[in-house]
Amino acid sequence: MKNPGISANEFYNHFSGTEQYFAYFFGFVFTDGVKIIAEEEQCFWFIDCIVSYQLSEKFRQEEFQVWKLERVKETQFRLTATDGNNQILATQDIPFSDFFFNEFTIWKEGNVLLLPSEH
Repeated sequence: MKNPGISANEFYNHFSGTEQYFAYFFGFVFTDGVKIIAEEEQCFWFIDCIVSYQLSEKFRQEEFQVWKLERVKETQFRLTATDGNNQILATQDIPFSDFFFNEFTIWKEGNVLLLPSEH
């Protein structure tokens, strides 16, 4: 049963590896797990945010990135990108989202977006 008090990653932790990659904009691909969560939780906008940042030179130079969406309060979220060593690359406040879970993390490795459990 879904519980908003846990992360989407905890709820969908049964994804390990991927059977298929799905093409996305600007040469990016994502895994089965990312696709299922984006569809079921209607959060393709989160993937769009990640990919849009990659247009900046600063992000193109970072082969590995950790993208975390965290609830600040009720319907407000904060998006944070790090280099995997807790060096913040960007933060963005999301003033409204109906995203169900309190948080969701996606990793970017090269041009692949994946769940940490799929690594």
